[in-house]
Amino acid sequence: PSSVYSGFAYWASSVAHRSIMSQAHKMDLPAWVTPDVMTRLKQLKDFGFEFLFGIHNRVEKARLQGGVLLNHIRKNLTKAANVSAHQNLKLLAYSAHDTTLVALQMALDVYNKIQAPYASCHLFELYQEDDGNFSVEMFFRNESGKEPFPLTIPGCQHKCPLQRFLELTDPVVPQDWEQECQVASSVHDTELFVGLAVCGSILLLLIILLLTVLFRIQSQPPGYRHVSNDGEEQA
Repeated sequence: PSSVYSGFAYWASSVAHRSIMSQAHKMDLPAWVTPDVMTRLKQLKDFGFEFLFGIHNRVEKARLQGGVLLNHIRKNLTKAANVSAHQNLKLLAYSAHDTTLVALQMALDVYNKIQAPYASCHLFELYQEDDGNFSVEMFFRNESGKEPFPLTIPGCQHKCPLQRFLELTDPVVPQDWEQECQVASSVHDTELFVGLAVCGSILLLLIILLLTVLFRIQSQPPGYRHVSNDGEEQA
């Protein structure tokens, strides 16, 4: 069922993306794309994003998706907070697709379940407090005419201490992405091959047995036959 929905969600997402893109560039839409159809396509696309990156096994998915980018951001925040390293870097910007942004927000568990519009921006701001400690604030700019919306990671306040931020995001950061991304281990593969070989051998033996029985049945003489007597032969 999930694969069926994935295919349908991909279709709906593709149609909605093209329609939204055409609408944004002031292009004419097909006659069948009515306002009601557009609303439904957007809803399907929004749910498609949530289905792809969350709902089931969100943390496990995040480790293989948005957690990879989040890991880089965490490292840069930690590096910037290292006063002894004399970092001169003041701004670091990433350019990405909406899917990348949604994957990041899903890893942070701050996704609002709505597709990120064009020119959206997720902001991480690092501050050094009066006591010398560092804190992280997050904002989401998804509308040009308004100030960015503050985002709060679950388990912390908006101005989240850097160490607490790192602790809360640890579960969604992969330690070995290539190893965790493997579908199955070699042990499981070996067991699968052995099982298939045994089943194949049994099936082959059954086919041979069936053919042998059929051959024997066909080679046997019929149950009744005409036996001539000596009198008939002499006549």
